[in-house]
Formats: sequence, C-alpha cells, structure tokens
Amino acid sequence: MTSKPAIMTAMFNQRPYNKQFFLLTIVSLYLSLCASALAGPVSHLKSDETLVFFNTSAWLDEQSKSWHIPIHGWIYEPEKSIIRKTAIEKTLQITHKLTVTAQNRRQFDRRVNALLADNERGKKIIIRLADRTYALPTSQANGHFKHILKIKAEHLNTTEHPLISFQAVLPPNDKRQFFGQVKLVKPTGLSIISDIDDTIKISGVTDRRTLLDNTFYQPFKAVPGMAAMYQQWLSTDGALHFVSSSPWQLYPELHEFIDSAGFPVADYALKSFRFKDKTLMNLLAKSTETKPPQITEILTRYPNRRFILVGDSGEYDPEIYAQIQKKYPTQIQLILIRNVTEERVDNKRFQALFKHLEPHQWQLFRNTEEIKYTTR
Repeated sequence: MTSKPAIMTAMFNQRPYNKQFFLLTIVSLYLSLCASALAGPVSHLKSDETLVFFNTSAWLDEQSKSWHIPIHGWIYEPEKSIIRKTAIEKTLQITHKLTVTAQNRRQFDRRVNALLADNERGKKIIIRLADRTYALPTSQANGHFKHILKIKAEHLNTTEHPLISFQAVLPPNDKRQFFGQVKLVKPTGLSIISDIDDTIKISGVTDRRTLLDNTFYQPFKAVPGMAAMYQQWLSTDGALHFVSSSPWQLYPELHEFIDSAGFPVADYALKSFRFKDKTLMNLLAKSTETKPPQITEILTRYPNRRFILVGDSGEYDPEIYAQIQKKYPTQIQLILIRNVTEERVDNKRFQALFKHLEPHQWQLFRNTEEIKYTTR
C-alpha cells in the first residue's frame, strides 16, 4: 500500500501545472487555517436551533472595581409536534371549556409550543462583549447556561448609558444574530422587586380557568398605571427586578409584552421546569418555595440599595414579603400589595403579617392613584 507522503511526492513530481496546483492547494489550506485561528472560537447552532439571552443586571464589587456581569441564556429547538400541542388543546377544552379560535390560534400555538420546546444540552456559546470574546459553560439538560463575567470597570463605558449589549459569535456562514443586554446597576439607589401576574399583568390567578385563558388564549394586558409609576420612581439610578412564578419558557412573550407596555428595562427571575424530568414538579411548587431565595439573591447583591416590594394579594406575596422584610429591615423601604381578593386592610391576614411595621411601610391598593409614596 502506498503511503500518503509517497502519494504527495508523486503528485509533486508530475507535470509542472500539477506542481503549481499542489502548491496553491497547500497555500490555500494554510491561509484557511490561519483565518480560522485568527477568527477564534465560535458558537455552533443548528439552523433549527434558537438562542435567547435573558435580561440580567450587573453589580459592582467596589473593592476590586470590577463589574460582575451575569450571562444567562436558553438554547432550544421550537416544538414541531402537532400531536402534543393538540393533546393540550383538547385537554383544556374538556377540563376548562376553553376553545381555540381563529382569533387566538397564533398566540395559543406560540405559547404552548414554547412550553413544549426541545431544550438543547451540551451546546457551548461564545459571546462578544466590550470588544472581547468569552466562552460560556455548556448548556444543561434544560437548555440553559449561566456564567458571571468579572470585568474591570475601566474596560466598560458606563458614563453615557447603563446598558451593555453583547452578541453571540457565530460562524461566517451563519447570518443570524442573537443579542443580549445587561444593566449596570449602581451600588446605591432605588430598586423595585415586582411580581408579574396580577401585579403588573392582568392574569386572574385566583381562578384557574381565567388564569389559563389569560395565559394561553388572550393577549397579555397590563394593569393600568403600573408602567408609568415604575418609570417615575426609577427615573434616576433605578433598577427593576421581576420575580415571578411564570416559567422561563414564556420569557420571550413576557419580555415583549412588558417592553411594549412601557415598563423600565428589567431583569427576570422565573421558574424552571421541563416535562422530561423531576423539575416538572416545579411548575406546581408554591411561590413560598421559589421566590424567597430569588429575592434574597437580589438583596445580597445590592446591600446598599433601597427596595420597594410590589406584589398582589392573590397568592403568597404578602407572606413572602413580610418574612423578607424581617430579614432585611434596613433595605426594604416599602411593601405594596395590589388587592385582587377584595380584602380589607384591617383583616386578620394583613394585621398579623405586618404588625411589626409602621403604617407608612406597607400599603394595600386597588389602583395606582391610591398609592401614597414619593421617592426621596
């Protein structure tokens, strides 16, 4: 059997134009390898895979003068199974008398398909941020990847705008673009930690049928006045953090709605679950299990900021916020509870929960006009 070097030598020793062709081939391969090396690593996503970067907020380590920048994303393949989607459609029709119509078909399909998406594990994403590239950890079974970059403040231009954009690095032949953004939140200032369902978005959590209808069939609707109030309070060095029991799969829909409704730029802490493993039970987990650690993480990252906690009376926000306030009394400036259960301010529930607070430290409200608070 002729060896590869022998074959190459034979090729080289043939006619002049063969020698020239061989040399050109070698040079071409060499230049290609050099170009690849100069280009650096890239993210490899199949044409039917999608990448979503979730909004996050960074915090400053004043001792090292470094920004801690969380990068959190999700890689998935959109659901294509008509069988599973139809099964959900028929189940909701039988159990809750909810029907898909020509008017709501697109949004029903979009939201259900998001829940059924095929998560992609083992994918490695490369991003470019502030003229540098960073390799992120590989995606997990739920398609998510998380990493905290530590970047010296001097390398980031934070004087003009607190938002930093970044982009996934893809091969030259992949013309798609996947962008993300991080808000640089200063060590001091006013922050709002807010629920979503029935706090800023009309959901009807207290009635299962209404909740399902608003989640899958109806256009999302904002609670009147909330966006304007948040904008007013957070106009200077403000930060908004949404902590919700909604699943991460609905983030694209929620983010689009919240942005179009005029709310300030926010980060999100949602609920993780997937149909294929034990995390499916997280969908049924009470907010008293999922929200406290998420809120605690925010308060720990910003120990010198003032916080307003905003929720509703429909589930457990009052109970959660009362306990959080006891642990972080100097940081929590105000607790606001939107009254969706028609309860009185002097009922046993609220009096027991907030007995340790002064009247000006918490308020039950039906609409924003009732809120008595001015930033200072």
